[in-house]
Amino acid sequence: MADQNLHEFIDSVSTQDRLRVENDLGGGFVRLRVSEAERRQAQQDIRSVEDAVIEMLRNARDAGARTVFVASAKSGAERTVVMVDDACGVPLNMWDTIFEPRVTSKLDSMLFDDWGVHGRGMALYSIKQNATLAQVESSVEGGGSAFRVVFDTSKLTERADQSTCPELQRSETGEWVLGASPHNINRSVAEFALANRKECTVYMGSMVEIVATLYAFGRQALRTYSIMPDDSADDVAPSKRLAMARNADELVDLAATLGISISSRSAYRVINRNVDPCDPFLTTLPRAVATPVTKKGRAKDVLKDFRGLKIAVEDIQDFSDDLKKPFARLAARYYLEPDVEPKIRVDSDGVHVTFPVRKM
Repeated sequence: MADQNLHEFIDSVSTQDRLRVENDLGGGFVRLRVSEAERRQAQQDIRSVEDAVIEMLRNARDAGARTVFVASAKSGAERTVVMVDDACGVPLNMWDTIFEPRVTSKLDSMLFDDWGVHGRGMALYSIKQNATLAQVESSVEGGGSAFRVVFDTSKLTERADQSTCPELQRSETGEWVLGASPHNINRSVAEFALANRKECTVYMGSMVEIVATLYAFGRQALRTYSIMPDDSADDVAPSKRLAMARNADELVDLAATLGISISSRSAYRVINRNVDPCDPFLTTLPRAVATPVTKKGRAKDVLKDFRGLKIAVEDIQDFSDDLKKPFARLAARYYLEPDVEPKIRVDSDGVHVTFPVRKM
């Protein structure tokens, strides 16, 4: 009986080795099967929750996202991250397949950024290999996606300090850089948002805060895109879907389609606008204040041009009309009233334009 158990054990171990090894080259060397090499590479690519968050953000950016919403929550050792974007979306029949190795939509391109090479088709696979759960919660082709990933932080670690945010500072060349801070999720998102600020805007907050932000974002989009009451939620872009909610119960249900679970009480607060939408994450970071240098008795600038400047009223009006369109685009992204009249002041030093800010 003991011999039989021993043989079964040896057979099972040998079977496991055969599944991992393509060739035994002798001398202690083997050639791994592709699947085993991929599994080991995935563990190398993702060493922390922060690494996974960066990969999710890069994936959204590479899919064409202009706006990304990151919701994060921690319960015990379980970290949940929900990411909603307005990128190109994922076809329904690919929801599971995109988490397989070497699956990519970037056949003819590989991207190089601050975090290395992207476009090998390994990012989502690596995330899934290191997560308790990783899945597409919702997606609309041409309208974006919602991903939910759950990590066991006792297995895939994260920084202990998840509350500290980095400070924005001016470098010697005048560029914005991040000051010293723990390399937590906040910093990972800040690094990505700063490096990609010309390509996409990132919002980050708790589950309830991101629901409030998506609700406001969707309502703003209603000014441009008509969402009919009888439209199916599955056909509405995830980033705009929450605007369909007519009451707290509907908001709870719609948030659930994105992988976000909130209470009826929280939903009621969002509907009644008692939860402020998040500002773009970069704008929420503290900024280092430069100490002003004062010089008493400064000499008069003899090179200053003291000539005045006058501009015709009709030219001022034309200039004002030209400025309204780009401001309307900016207002749509930051939940501002787009239909405002700019104030234009002309003096000897320049032409000063001020747009009144009216938050939605």
